[in-house]
Amino acid sequence: MSDWYIDDEFWRRFGPLMFSEPQFTEAAEQVSRILERLGLDDGTVLDLGCGPGRHALPLARAGLAVTAVDTSAYLLGGLETRAGIEGVAVETVQADMRSFERPGAFDAVLVMWTSFGYFEAEDDHGRVLDRILASLKPGGRLLLDVVGLETLIRDLQPVHCTENDDGTLLIERPVLTEHATRLDNEWLLIDGDRVHRRAWSHRVWSAGELSRLLEAHGFAVEAVDGDFDGTPYGLDSDRLIVIARRPPAAGE
Repeated sequence: MSDWYIDDEFWRRFGPLMFSEPQFTEAAEQVSRILERLGLDDGTVLDLGCGPGRHALPLARAGLAVTAVDTSAYLLGGLETRAGIEGVAVETVQADMRSFERPGAFDAVLVMWTSFGYFEAEDDHGRVLDRILASLKPGGRLLLDVVGLETLIRDLQPVHCTENDDGTLLIERPVLTEHATRLDNEWLLIDGDRVHRRAWSHRVWSAGELSRLLEAHGFAVEAVDGDFDGTPYGLDSDRLIVIARRPPAAGE
């Protein structure tokens, strides 16, 4: 379970369900609001944990210089195919977010759709934040988009079933574990008489916990929102979106 995110077979099997065409359309709408929220109309952007490019592609279409990083060759291949069809330039890098760093290279870093929190070791999430901080220009901003613990406690169902357009049935069995700090999930994809079973685990934070984690790694938290329009985060929010800035060092 701890290495689920580096297994391309997982993404081949379940990726088409997670990254549908409506998801790409929704992401493009989010990007316009994100850029407005960050006050960014040009510059360099890192899409960390980019997947198949749901956000990287509209960022590039908006005229920004985009670097897209993911561990999955399969997902990066999908991004490169779409970029080629659209004729937009996106730099793709296959790398682990715990080690990827370009000192002072980016005006903004986006980590979207709960791509932060994959690791089993607590210190690994801090390492990611350290790499992000080093990769931002002084005054550059990080936008983290996750599902907050508050939302999970409100909405979590022990079993959830979805019938997909291709006739397959996805059964999800999530549970909060380790004193509500992790979400363990088992997915069963029923395709005719075949059942594909995978388990994965993800770190979860409340809004306060995530803010304190960012501050402990040198960020100045500027906003804790519940959507991409800047609505303050609350118990009715569906997303937890934190915007944090790299403060200039002395003399910068």
